[in-house]
Amino acid sequence: MLLFRKLMQNRDMKKKKILYYEKGKFNEFAKQFTDGENIIYPISYLTDHTIALKYTGIHGVEHFIIDITVMVLSALVRNDLRIIYEGWINSLNEENEENIEYCVEKTFLREACELFSYYFERDEDCDNVPDVVEIAKEEIHKEVETFSVVNCKKDEFDSIIEQVNLQLYGHENFKKSFKEQLEVFILLHRIKRKKVFSLLICGKSGVGKTEVGRILQREMYPEESPIKINFGNYSGKGSLWSLIGSPKGYVGSEQGGELTNKIMHSKSKVIVIDELDKADEAIFTFFYEMLEDGQYTDLDGKVVDLDGYIIVFTANLNSTNFKDMIPEPLFSRFDMTYEFQPLSYDDKMKFVSDFADKLLLDYAEYTGEVDTDSIKKLIIEENYQNYDNLRSIKRSVMNCFVRLVGNDSAWKESVNSEKGDSSCH
Repeated sequence: MLLFRKLMQNRDMKKKKILYYEKGKFNEFAKQFTDGENIIYPISYLTDHTIALKYTGIHGVEHFIIDITVMVLSALVRNDLRIIYEGWINSLNEENEENIEYCVEKTFLREACELFSYYFERDEDCDNVPDVVEIAKEEIHKEVETFSVVNCKKDEFDSIIEQVNLQLYGHENFKKSFKEQLEVFILLHRIKRKKVFSLLICGKSGVGKTEVGRILQREMYPEESPIKINFGNYSGKGSLWSLIGSPKGYVGSEQGGELTNKIMHSKSKVIVIDELDKADEAIFTFFYEMLEDGQYTDLDGKVVDLDGYIIVFTANLNSTNFKDMIPEPLFSRFDMTYEFQPLSYDDKMKFVSDFADKLLLDYAEYTGEVDTDSIKKLIIEENYQNYDNLRSIKRSVMNCFVRLVGNDSAWKESVNSEKGDSSCH
Protein backbone atom coordinates (compact mmCIF):
# COMPACT_ATOMS: atom_id res chain seq x y z
CA MET A 1 0.00 0.00 0.00
CA LEU A 2 2.85 2.37 0.78
CA LEU A 3 4.91 1.55 -2.32
CA PHE A 4 3.80 4.44 -4.48
CA ARG A 5 3.77 6.85 -1.58
CA LYS A 6 7.40 5.95 -0.80
CA LEU A 7 8.36 6.31 -4.45
CA MET A 8 6.82 9.72 -4.48
CA GLN A 9 8.54 10.77 -1.28
CA ASN A 10 11.91 9.52 -2.56
CA ARG A 11 11.53 11.57 -5.73
CA ASP A 12 10.21 14.57 -3.82
CA MET A 13 7.40 14.78 -6.32
CA LYS A 14 5.41 17.99 -6.02
CA LYS A 15 1.74 17.65 -5.13
CA LYS A 16 -0.70 18.91 -7.72
CA LYS A 17 -3.72 21.11 -7.16
CA ILE A 18 -6.77 19.29 -8.48
CA LEU A 19 -9.15 21.27 -10.69
CA TYR A 20 -12.89 20.84 -10.30
CA TYR A 21 -16.15 21.61 -12.08
CA GLU A 22 -19.68 22.04 -10.81
CA LYS A 23 -22.14 19.19 -11.23
CA GLY A 24 -23.92 19.56 -14.57
CA LYS A 25 -21.53 22.27 -15.76
CA PHE A 26 -18.76 20.22 -17.35
CA ASN A 27 -19.23 21.90 -20.74
CA GLU A 28 -18.73 25.36 -19.26
CA PHE A 29 -15.62 24.10 -17.48
CA ALA A 30 -14.24 22.52 -20.65
CA LYS A 31 -14.69 25.74 -22.67
CA GLN A 32 -11.80 27.23 -20.69
CA PHE A 33 -9.45 24.82 -22.44
CA THR A 34 -10.30 25.21 -26.11
CA ASP A 35 -7.13 26.97 -27.17
CA GLY A 36 -5.58 23.75 -28.40
CA GLU A 37 -3.13 23.51 -25.55
CA ASN A 38 -5.31 21.92 -22.89
CA ILE A 39 -7.47 18.87 -23.64
CA ILE A 40 -9.62 17.04 -21.08
CA TYR A 41 -9.75 13.24 -21.16
CA PRO A 42 -11.64 10.83 -18.90
CA ILE A 43 -9.36 8.37 -17.11
CA SER A 44 -10.97 5.63 -19.23
CA TYR A 45 -9.17 7.03 -22.28
CA LEU A 46 -5.91 5.87 -20.80
CA THR A 47 -7.16 2.61 -19.29
CA ASP A 48 -9.71 1.35 -21.78
CA HIS A 49 -11.85 0.60 -18.71
CA THR A 50 -9.55 -2.15 -17.47
CA ILE A 51 -7.61 -2.42 -14.26
CA ALA A 52 -4.36 -1.89 -16.16
CA LEU A 53 -3.04 1.49 -17.22
CA LYS A 54 -2.40 1.00 -20.93
CA TYR A 55 -1.12 4.45 -21.81
CA THR A 56 0.91 6.84 -19.72
CA GLY A 57 0.97 9.65 -22.25
CA ILE A 58 -1.12 11.13 -25.03
CA HIS A 59 0.89 11.59 -28.17
CA GLY A 60 0.78 14.92 -29.89
CA VAL A 61 -0.74 16.79 -26.95
CA GLU A 62 1.50 19.18 -25.08
CA HIS A 63 -0.77 19.70 -22.08
CA PHE A 64 -3.75 17.63 -21.01
CA ILE A 65 -6.18 17.20 -18.12
CA ILE A 66 -7.40 13.85 -16.78
CA ASP A 67 -10.89 13.66 -15.27
CA ILE A 68 -10.65 11.20 -12.35
CA THR A 69 -14.28 11.37 -11.19
CA VAL A 70 -14.93 7.75 -12.14
CA MET A 71 -11.76 6.66 -10.40
CA VAL A 72 -12.75 8.40 -7.16
CA LEU A 73 -16.23 6.86 -7.28
CA SER A 74 -14.77 3.38 -7.72
CA ALA A 75 -12.26 3.85 -4.89
CA LEU A 76 -15.06 4.95 -2.55
CA VAL A 77 -16.95 1.76 -3.25
CA ARG A 78 -13.98 -0.62 -3.36
CA ASN A 79 -11.04 0.25 -1.14
CA ASP A 80 -8.91 -2.51 -2.73
CA LEU A 81 -8.79 -0.48 -5.95
CA ARG A 82 -7.11 2.43 -4.21
CA ILE A 83 -3.59 1.01 -4.49
CA ILE A 84 -4.15 0.38 -8.21
CA TYR A 85 -5.26 3.97 -8.73
CA GLU A 86 -2.26 5.27 -6.76
CA GLY A 87 -0.10 3.33 -9.21
CA TRP A 88 -1.89 4.97 -12.12
CA ILE A 89 -1.34 8.47 -10.76
CA ASN A 90 2.30 7.73 -9.99
CA SER A 91 2.95 6.41 -13.52
CA LEU A 92 1.15 9.32 -15.15
CA ASN A 93 3.08 11.85 -13.09
CA GLU A 94 6.42 10.22 -13.81
CA GLU A 95 5.83 10.39 -17.56
CA ASN A 96 4.05 13.72 -17.71
CA GLU A 97 4.85 15.69 -14.53
CA GLU A 98 5.04 19.05 -16.26
CA ASN A 99 2.21 18.71 -18.76
CA ILE A 100 -0.55 16.89 -16.88
CA GLU A 101 -3.31 18.13 -14.60
CA TYR A 102 -6.29 16.43 -12.96
CA CYS A 103 -9.90 17.41 -12.52
CA VAL A 104 -12.93 16.02 -10.73
CA GLU A 105 -16.58 16.86 -10.29
CA LYS A 106 -16.81 19.14 -7.24
CA THR A 107 -19.14 16.69 -5.46
CA PHE A 108 -16.13 14.39 -5.08
CA LEU A 109 -13.44 17.01 -4.53
CA ARG A 110 -13.01 16.30 -0.83
CA GLU A 111 -12.83 12.53 -1.41
CA ALA A 112 -10.26 12.96 -4.20
CA CYS A 113 -8.01 15.05 -1.96
CA GLU A 114 -8.37 12.67 0.99
CA LEU A 115 -8.06 9.38 -0.91
CA PHE A 116 -4.97 10.51 -2.81
CA SER A 117 -3.51 12.99 -0.34
CA TYR A 118 0.08 12.11 -1.31
CA TYR A 119 -0.57 13.34 -4.83
CA PHE A 120 -3.05 16.22 -4.52
CA GLU A 121 -3.12 19.36 -2.42
CA ARG A 122 -6.19 19.79 -0.27
CA ASP A 123 -8.29 22.57 -1.77
CA GLU A 124 -9.79 25.16 0.58
CA ASP A 125 -13.14 24.57 -1.12
CA CYS A 126 -13.18 20.99 0.15
CA ASP A 127 -14.78 22.17 3.39
CA ASN A 128 -17.75 23.54 1.45
CA VAL A 129 -18.52 20.20 -0.21
CA PRO A 130 -21.28 18.09 1.43
CA ASP A 131 -20.52 14.51 2.38
CA VAL A 132 -20.83 12.46 -0.81
CA VAL A 133 -22.29 9.57 1.14
CA GLU A 134 -25.18 11.78 2.25
CA ILE A 135 -25.71 12.92 -1.32
CA ALA A 136 -25.83 9.34 -2.54
CA LYS A 137 -28.35 8.42 0.15
CA GLU A 138 -30.62 11.28 -0.84
CA GLU A 139 -30.69 10.01 -4.39
CA ILE A 140 -31.48 6.40 -3.60
CA HIS A 141 -34.59 5.31 -5.44
CA LYS A 142 -37.37 5.24 -2.83
CA GLU A 143 -40.63 3.46 -3.39
CA VAL A 144 -43.16 1.26 -1.73
CA GLU A 145 -41.91 -2.25 -1.06
CA THR A 146 -42.77 -4.52 -3.95
CA PHE A 147 -43.13 -8.25 -4.14
CA SER A 148 -39.89 -10.15 -3.81
CA VAL A 149 -39.02 -13.80 -3.42
CA VAL A 150 -37.54 -12.93 -0.02
CA ASN A 151 -40.85 -11.69 1.38
CA CYS A 152 -43.22 -14.12 -0.33
CA LYS A 153 -45.29 -16.72 1.48
CA LYS A 154 -44.66 -20.45 1.23
CA ASP A 155 -47.59 -21.04 -1.14
CA GLU A 156 -46.39 -18.19 -3.36
CA PHE A 157 -42.90 -19.67 -3.45
CA ASP A 158 -44.28 -23.12 -4.29
CA SER A 159 -46.34 -21.62 -7.11
CA ILE A 160 -43.26 -19.94 -8.62
CA ILE A 161 -41.27 -23.18 -8.47
CA GLU A 162 -44.18 -25.11 -9.97
CA GLN A 163 -44.28 -22.77 -12.97
CA VAL A 164 -40.52 -23.05 -13.45
CA ASN A 165 -40.90 -26.85 -13.47
CA LEU A 166 -43.81 -26.72 -15.93
CA GLN A 167 -42.53 -24.07 -18.33
CA LEU A 168 -38.84 -25.00 -18.47
CA TYR A 169 -38.40 -28.03 -20.72
CA GLY A 170 -35.92 -30.63 -19.49
CA HIS A 171 -33.09 -29.83 -17.05
CA GLU A 172 -34.69 -31.74 -14.18
CA ASN A 173 -31.58 -31.73 -11.99
CA PHE A 174 -31.30 -27.97 -12.39
CA LYS A 175 -34.91 -27.47 -11.29
CA LYS A 176 -34.29 -29.42 -8.10
CA SER A 177 -31.05 -27.56 -7.30
CA PHE A 178 -32.59 -24.19 -8.13
CA LYS A 179 -35.41 -24.71 -5.64
CA GLU A 180 -32.96 -25.75 -2.92
CA GLN A 181 -30.55 -22.86 -3.52
CA LEU A 182 -33.37 -20.32 -3.67
CA GLU A 183 -34.63 -21.54 -0.29
CA VAL A 184 -31.10 -21.19 1.08
CA PHE A 185 -31.00 -17.61 -0.18
CA ILE A 186 -34.35 -16.72 1.42
CA LEU A 187 -33.14 -17.99 4.78
CA LEU A 188 -29.79 -16.19 4.54
CA HIS A 189 -31.56 -12.99 3.50
CA ARG A 190 -33.86 -13.14 6.51
CA ILE A 191 -30.87 -13.32 8.86
CA LYS A 192 -29.20 -10.43 6.97
CA ARG A 193 -26.40 -12.53 5.43
CA LYS A 194 -27.32 -12.20 1.73
CA LYS A 195 -28.91 -9.43 -0.33
CA VAL A 196 -29.07 -10.88 -3.85
CA PHE A 197 -29.35 -14.32 -5.39
CA SER A 198 -27.19 -14.86 -8.47
CA LEU A 199 -26.92 -17.81 -10.79
CA LEU A 200 -24.81 -18.43 -13.86
CA ILE A 201 -26.26 -20.77 -16.48
CA CYS A 202 -23.91 -21.95 -19.22
CA GLY A 203 -24.55 -24.01 -22.30
CA LYS A 204 -25.14 -23.87 -26.04
CA SER A 205 -27.45 -21.30 -27.56
CA GLY A 206 -31.15 -22.09 -27.45
CA VAL A 207 -31.19 -24.70 -24.66
CA GLY A 208 -33.31 -22.62 -22.28
CA LYS A 209 -30.80 -20.52 -20.32
CA THR A 210 -32.56 -17.17 -20.77
CA GLU A 211 -35.95 -18.82 -20.37
CA VAL A 212 -35.29 -19.28 -16.64
CA GLY A 213 -35.22 -15.51 -16.18
CA ARG A 214 -38.23 -15.02 -18.46
CA ILE A 215 -40.32 -17.49 -16.46
CA LEU A 216 -39.42 -15.82 -13.16
CA GLN A 217 -40.25 -12.42 -14.65
CA ARG A 218 -43.63 -13.57 -15.99
CA GLU A 219 -44.66 -15.29 -12.77
CA MET A 220 -43.56 -12.63 -10.29
CA TYR A 221 -43.87 -9.38 -12.26
CA PRO A 222 -46.23 -9.93 -15.21
CA GLU A 223 -47.15 -6.23 -15.45
CA GLU A 224 -43.62 -4.86 -15.17
CA SER A 225 -41.03 -4.15 -17.84
CA PRO A 226 -38.32 -6.82 -17.83
CA ILE A 227 -34.79 -5.86 -16.80
CA LYS A 228 -32.65 -7.56 -19.42
CA ILE A 229 -29.15 -6.75 -20.67
CA ASN A 230 -27.46 -8.51 -23.58
CA PHE A 231 -23.71 -8.07 -23.77
CA GLY A 232 -23.79 -9.18 -27.37
CA ASN A 233 -24.84 -5.55 -27.96
CA TYR A 234 -21.86 -4.15 -26.06
CA SER A 235 -18.39 -3.89 -27.40
CA GLY A 236 -15.13 -2.18 -26.67
CA LYS A 237 -14.44 1.11 -25.06
CA GLY A 238 -17.22 2.71 -23.07
CA SER A 239 -19.19 -0.44 -22.30
CA LEU A 240 -19.27 0.30 -18.57
CA TRP A 241 -20.61 3.77 -19.24
CA SER A 242 -23.29 2.28 -21.50
CA LEU A 243 -24.27 0.01 -18.62
CA ILE A 244 -24.41 2.44 -15.67
CA GLY A 245 -24.13 5.87 -17.28
CA SER A 246 -21.30 8.27 -18.05
CA PRO A 247 -20.17 11.05 -15.69
CA LYS A 248 -22.10 14.31 -15.80
CA GLY A 249 -20.94 16.55 -18.60
CA TYR A 250 -19.90 13.82 -21.01
CA VAL A 251 -21.82 13.03 -24.16
CA GLY A 252 -24.83 10.88 -23.32
CA SER A 253 -24.62 11.48 -19.57
CA GLU A 254 -28.16 12.82 -19.50
CA GLN A 255 -29.43 9.51 -20.87
CA GLY A 256 -27.99 7.38 -18.06
CA GLY A 257 -26.92 3.74 -18.35
CA GLU A 258 -29.12 0.96 -19.71
CA LEU A 259 -29.04 -1.15 -16.54
CA THR A 260 -29.68 1.76 -14.16
CA ASN A 261 -32.51 3.10 -16.32
CA LYS A 262 -34.26 -0.25 -16.52
CA ILE A 263 -33.98 -0.82 -12.77
CA MET A 264 -35.31 2.65 -12.01
CA HIS A 265 -38.28 2.24 -14.37
CA SER A 266 -39.39 -1.23 -13.32
CA LYS A 267 -40.59 -2.77 -10.06
CA SER A 268 -39.32 -6.14 -11.22
CA LYS A 269 -36.67 -7.71 -9.01
CA VAL A 270 -35.47 -10.14 -11.66
CA ILE A 271 -32.46 -9.14 -13.76
CA VAL A 272 -31.33 -11.16 -16.77
CA ILE A 273 -27.75 -10.66 -18.00
CA ASP A 274 -27.29 -12.49 -21.31
CA GLU A 275 -24.00 -13.43 -22.96
CA LEU A 276 -21.81 -12.55 -20.00
CA ASP A 277 -18.90 -14.18 -21.81
CA LYS A 278 -18.85 -11.23 -24.25
CA ALA A 279 -18.36 -8.63 -21.50
CA ASP A 280 -14.98 -6.94 -20.97
CA GLU A 281 -12.82 -6.78 -17.86
CA ALA A 282 -14.39 -3.56 -16.61
CA ILE A 283 -17.82 -5.19 -16.61
CA PHE A 284 -16.50 -8.18 -14.68
CA THR A 285 -14.99 -5.84 -12.09
CA PHE A 286 -18.29 -3.97 -11.83
CA PHE A 287 -20.17 -7.20 -11.09
CA TYR A 288 -17.77 -8.01 -8.25
CA GLU A 289 -19.25 -5.11 -6.32
CA MET A 290 -22.83 -5.83 -7.34
CA LEU A 291 -22.77 -9.46 -6.20
CA GLU A 292 -20.65 -8.86 -3.11
CA ASP A 293 -22.55 -5.86 -1.74
CA GLY A 294 -25.98 -6.26 -3.31
CA GLN A 295 -25.76 -2.74 -4.67
CA TYR A 296 -23.69 -0.52 -6.94
CA THR A 297 -22.89 3.13 -7.37
CA ASP A 298 -23.52 4.58 -10.80
CA LEU A 299 -21.33 7.25 -12.33
CA ASP A 300 -23.70 9.97 -11.15
CA GLY A 301 -23.07 8.95 -7.54
CA LYS A 302 -26.44 7.24 -7.09
CA VAL A 303 -26.54 4.09 -5.02
CA VAL A 304 -28.70 1.44 -6.67
CA ASP A 305 -29.89 -1.02 -4.04
CA LEU A 306 -30.59 -4.57 -5.28
CA ASP A 307 -31.88 -6.02 -2.03
CA GLY A 308 -34.04 -9.09 -2.72
CA TYR A 309 -33.16 -9.31 -6.42
CA ILE A 310 -32.62 -12.48 -8.44
CA ILE A 311 -29.91 -12.01 -11.08
CA VAL A 312 -29.73 -14.61 -13.85
CA PHE A 313 -26.50 -14.59 -15.87
CA THR A 314 -26.16 -16.66 -19.04
CA ALA A 315 -23.08 -17.53 -21.08
CA ASN A 316 -22.65 -19.55 -24.27
CA LEU A 317 -19.89 -21.60 -22.68
CA ASN A 318 -19.42 -25.18 -21.50
CA SER A 319 -17.81 -26.77 -18.46
CA THR A 320 -14.42 -26.97 -20.17
CA ASN A 321 -14.03 -23.27 -20.81
CA PHE A 322 -16.38 -21.15 -18.71
CA LYS A 323 -13.91 -21.01 -15.79
CA ASP A 324 -11.24 -19.81 -18.22
CA MET A 325 -13.45 -17.12 -19.74
CA ILE A 326 -14.94 -15.77 -16.52
CA PRO A 327 -12.46 -14.50 -13.88
CA GLU A 328 -12.32 -16.49 -10.65
CA PRO A 329 -13.16 -13.45 -8.42
CA LEU A 330 -16.47 -13.15 -10.29
CA PHE A 331 -17.09 -16.86 -10.73
CA SER A 332 -16.72 -17.46 -6.98
CA ARG A 333 -19.43 -14.90 -6.23
CA PHE A 334 -22.23 -16.75 -8.02
CA ASP A 335 -24.59 -18.51 -5.62
CA MET A 336 -25.29 -21.21 -8.18
CA THR A 337 -23.66 -22.28 -11.45
CA TYR A 338 -25.08 -24.84 -13.86
CA GLU A 339 -24.43 -26.07 -17.37
CA PHE A 340 -27.50 -26.79 -19.52
CA GLN A 341 -27.10 -29.82 -21.76
CA PRO A 342 -28.97 -30.23 -25.08
CA LEU A 343 -32.52 -31.46 -24.56
CA SER A 344 -33.48 -35.09 -24.93
CA TYR A 345 -35.69 -36.14 -27.81
CA ASP A 346 -38.65 -36.60 -25.45
CA ASP A 347 -38.22 -33.05 -24.12
CA LYS A 348 -38.05 -31.69 -27.66
CA MET A 349 -41.26 -33.45 -28.63
CA LYS A 350 -43.05 -32.22 -25.53
CA PHE A 351 -42.09 -28.70 -26.54
CA VAL A 352 -43.29 -29.32 -30.11
CA SER A 353 -46.65 -30.63 -28.85
CA ASP A 354 -47.20 -27.72 -26.43
CA PHE A 355 -46.14 -25.09 -28.93
CA ALA A 356 -48.37 -26.57 -31.64
CA ASP A 357 -51.33 -26.38 -29.23
CA LYS A 358 -50.61 -22.68 -28.60
CA LEU A 359 -50.42 -21.91 -32.33
CA LEU A 360 -53.69 -23.72 -33.01
CA LEU A 361 -55.46 -21.91 -30.17
CA ASP A 362 -54.22 -18.56 -31.50
CA TYR A 363 -55.31 -19.45 -35.01
CA ALA A 364 -58.78 -20.50 -33.84
CA GLU A 365 -59.16 -17.26 -31.86
CA TYR A 366 -57.99 -14.85 -34.53
CA THR A 367 -58.56 -16.57 -37.85
CA GLY A 368 -61.03 -19.48 -37.74
CA GLU A 369 -61.56 -23.11 -36.89
CA VAL A 370 -59.28 -25.75 -38.32
CA ASP A 371 -58.86 -29.47 -38.00
CA THR A 372 -56.52 -29.17 -35.03
CA ASP A 373 -55.94 -32.90 -34.58
CA SER A 374 -54.85 -33.43 -38.17
CA ILE A 375 -52.58 -30.38 -38.25
CA LYS A 376 -50.98 -31.21 -34.93
CA LYS A 377 -50.40 -34.80 -36.08
CA LEU A 378 -48.59 -33.55 -39.18
CA ILE A 379 -46.48 -31.12 -37.16
CA ILE A 380 -45.45 -33.82 -34.70
CA GLU A 381 -44.56 -36.23 -37.53
CA GLU A 382 -41.83 -33.87 -38.68
CA ASN A 383 -38.24 -34.83 -37.88
CA TYR A 384 -36.80 -32.70 -35.07
CA GLN A 385 -34.03 -35.09 -34.09
CA ASN A 386 -31.26 -33.04 -35.67
CA TYR A 387 -32.17 -29.76 -33.98
CA ASP A 388 -29.99 -28.94 -30.96
CA ASN A 389 -31.94 -26.02 -29.59
CA LEU A 390 -35.52 -24.93 -28.99
CA ARG A 391 -35.12 -21.76 -31.01
CA SER A 392 -34.56 -23.77 -34.20
CA ILE A 393 -37.36 -26.19 -33.32
CA LYS A 394 -39.76 -23.29 -32.70
CA ARG A 395 -38.95 -21.78 -36.08
CA SER A 396 -39.44 -25.14 -37.80
CA VAL A 397 -42.82 -25.69 -36.10
CA MET A 398 -44.03 -22.23 -37.10
CA ASN A 399 -42.95 -22.73 -40.72
CA CYS A 400 -44.70 -26.07 -40.82
CA PHE A 401 -47.85 -24.64 -39.26
CA VAL A 402 -48.04 -21.74 -41.72
CA ARG A 403 -47.71 -24.05 -44.68
CA LEU A 404 -50.43 -26.35 -43.40
CA VAL A 405 -53.04 -23.74 -42.55
CA GLY A 406 -52.19 -21.71 -45.64
CA ASN A 407 -53.31 -24.45 -48.02
CA ASP A 408 -57.00 -25.31 -48.16
CA SER A 409 -56.21 -28.92 -48.88
CA ALA A 410 -53.62 -29.35 -46.13
CA TRP A 411 -56.07 -30.68 -43.53
CA LYS A 412 -58.37 -32.66 -45.75
CA GLU A 413 -58.47 -36.37 -45.15
CA SER A 414 -57.46 -37.11 -48.71
CA VAL A 415 -54.24 -35.21 -48.16
CA ASN A 416 -53.49 -36.42 -44.67
CA SER A 417 -52.83 -39.88 -45.99
CA GLU A 418 -50.39 -38.62 -48.60
CA LYS A 419 -47.20 -38.15 -46.66
CA GLY A 420 -45.26 -36.82 -49.58
CA ASP A 421 -47.62 -33.87 -50.08
CA SER A 422 -47.69 -32.94 -46.40
CA SER A 423 -43.98 -32.37 -45.90
CA CYS A 424 -43.12 -29.08 -44.24
CA HIS A 425 -39.39 -28.95 -45.00
